[in-house]
Amino acid sequence: GLLILKPFDREYVLDKIQEYNNKIKNNKIGDFEIKSIDGLKGTIQGYLYSKEDELNVRILELHAPEHVWMRLTPLEIQASYFAIKMAKGKVGVVGLGLGYAVEEMAKKPEVEEITVYEISQEVVDLYYSNFPKNPKINIVCCNAYEAERKEFDFFYADIYEYKITSQIVEDYKKFNELHNIEEYSFFGMEHFLLSCSYTEIVWVYIPENWMESSRRAFEAIQESNLLPYYEKLDENLVSQVLEEFKEVLNDI
Repeated sequence: GLLILKPFDREYVLDKIQEYNNKIKNNKIGDFEIKSIDGLKGTIQGYLYSKEDELNVRILELHAPEHVWMRLTPLEIQASYFAIKMAKGKVGVVGLGLGYAVEEMAKKPEVEEITVYEISQEVVDLYYSNFPKNPKINIVCCNAYEAERKEFDFFYADIYEYKITSQIVEDYKKFNELHNIEEYSFFGMEHFLLSCSYTEIVWVYIPENWMESSRRAFEAIQESNLLPYYEKLDENLVSQVLEEFKEVLNDI
């Protein structure tokens, strides 16, 4: 029968990490560096949950001078899984990172083209040092808020490092004003929605693809027996951001 990829299955995650470990080399360009660590041990943060585990595989990291911008961990793979699933037609992505989400989206036959907005030329150069040019992927090195207007079937803001703040709502407004976007999503979206209280969320017009993706994420957590490890995000924070979303989403 059809193998349903379960984003929370350990094997699936390890296979993905391994696949990209074979593609991405440690390298330094300017202020940015791809480094790696030898594995993860102890409490491992996944998407929607965290639990004790040990992963004996190389973990890639993208370092800036003050800060780790991205790591290819279970969290990254599981969280972007749902956005990758939504990607179709003409896709826009903000934030290139190590290139994982973009490369995965480009594999899909229903994705025609991907425009990636990445502000750092060095991050772009690091990406090209690991991946061959792909006719589907067009990387624009610019400030995403000042890009020229385009039409997108799907648009993904991948710049939040798993922090829910008002910036998510600001960006939603800015990018939807800037471009003509059919479906929009952001890193951590499903966790945000699943953490909202029902009594508050019923008053907000939630886009259909958000609801669908959040249901999918919750079912996947259940199927992988990780529900006991599921963690809600901070209630007050979520409530505040939902309140801000309410104004924007109910206007549409």
